[in-house]
Parts: sequence; C-alpha cells; structure tokens
Amino acid sequence: MNLQSGTRLNDEIIFIQEKLNLITHESFDKKYIKKFYLPLLHSIKNKKKIMIAGSQGSGKSSLALLISEYLKKYYLKSSVIISLDDFYISKNKRLKFSKKIHPLFATRGVPGTHDIELLQKKLQKLNNKDFPVYLPIFDKTTDTRKKSFKKITKADIIILEGWCVGAKPITYKFLYKDINNLEKFKDPQHIWRKNYNDFLYQYQKIFSKFNHFIYLQFNNWKNVIEWKYKQELRLRNKIKDPLLKKYLSEFIQHYEKISRWMYKKSPNDCHLLIKIDSKQKIKAAVYSDQKDK
Repeated sequence: MNLQSGTRLNDEIIFIQEKLNLITHESFDKKYIKKFYLPLLHSIKNKKKIMIAGSQGSGKSSLALLISEYLKKYYLKSSVIISLDDFYISKNKRLKFSKKIHPLFATRGVPGTHDIELLQKKLQKLNNKDFPVYLPIFDKTTDTRKKSFKKITKADIIILEGWCVGAKPITYKFLYKDINNLEKFKDPQHIWRKNYNDFLYQYQKIFSKFNHFIYLQFNNWKNVIEWKYKQELRLRNKIKDPLLKKYLSEFIQHYEKISRWMYKKSPNDCHLLIKIDSKQKIKAAVYSDQKDK
C-alpha cells in the first residue's frame, strides 16, 4: 500500500490519536497530529537505535511508547524501550558514594548515579540479539531496584530515553557558575559538579552507539517544575499539595545545570528538535536537514 495514500494516512492519524489519548489521557486534534506526529513518525521508520531526551514532564516516555506502538503496527518491527532511570544504583550504594565523594550524590539523578556498566552489558546483548535479555526495573517509591525484571525476547529497534540522554560534558565556565541555591550553598567548592561532569564523559561511549537523537526542549525552566508537580500529583491522585510543590522545586535543582546545558547545546547535536510549549504540547519540530535553512 502506498504510504502517502489518503486511506493509509487517515488510518495512521486515527491510530496515533487513539494511542496518544491512551498514553497521555489527553485529546489531540487531527490537524495537530498531521502537522507534527506524522512527519516525526515517518522520519524514524528506518532508524535502528533511537535516543530520546527531555526534561521532567516533557513527554519523552510517552513519545518512546508511541514510536514503539507505531512501528509495531505499520512496519511489524518490535522495539525495546530502555529508560535510563531503571539503571539508577540503589539508595544504599548512593549513600556510600555520597560519603566518599560528596553528600549530593545521595540523591539519584546526575551522571554517576547510574550503573553504566550494567547498561553497556544489556545494550551489547540486545545488539548481538542474545535473547532473552533481562532489564532492571527501578522503583522510585522505594528508591531502589525491584527484584523483578523486564524480559525482552525480541527487539528490532532499541529506544533509550532519559532526562540526560545525549548530554555532552559541560564547559567549566558554565559548570562553575551558580544557577540555583543548591549549587550556591551545598556545592560551593564545585566538587559535586566537577565529579558528575567527569562521569558524564563515561556516558559518551553509550550515546555514540545511537544513530538518531530526538531532543524535547522545554521553553522555560519554571514550566519544568510545574510539569513535574502535575506529574507527581497525578501519581498521588491529588489536586493540590503546596508542600509537595516546595519539595519538588528544591529537588529539581539537582537536574537544572545539565538540563540548561542541554537546552543550549542539544539543538545542535540532535537529529530532531521538538520545541515544547508551556502546556506540554509541540509548538515546533526542526529536523537536522532544516537547521541551516
């Protein structure tokens, strides 16, 4: 069937609309889907290894799931979605780490708090089609890895998603500049920042294995805090929680430096730049062949 036929395109639009509604619990206009999601999904149909990065609440996990469902439906390709979050080291290991290097490493998030060796081993097995592959599952409610695993028996496409996926090491000039109270008062000697930036160099070997990088760019850091707040309220079945919002506004400062660095640098490094508005909707999509135009 011709990919561009009206029947096929309409079928795809309806499929995407239904999947987005199921994944995000929100409704999407057909014109919006045709303008943004159809070109996006058509552009990745032949990609084997895809990275998706974006700040908290930007929609990277939802996009990864949509891509997986779309490729399965229209191209009969199986996908494995790997979340970088599932490779966090345990709370106990981070506590030991924090005593050895810096107290802020007790909080999961920055490079150095992931089990990169384990991720490399799992990716190697997937690349070699050495199935089954058992992927870890991190439980954020207990702040440690679950005893159960996600069993993968087939994968034509590998999708790696995470907040700092594709991030490049930060220049010292920007790294040592205090951008929030966490950095100013809890890392005045830059020890935490210097170390997680050094760890980020180790991540580059993994990132370089992927041939397609999608970056979801936030439009304002304050919106990221709001998105994270909405996300957590939904998980807790709450409408409002001022104490939670205060906690999250402080917690998310751990992620701010790298997120702002990616805001500046990732648009030039990615193959597809997706600009997100304050309502978590796509306002623009810029493909690599359009960047210099």
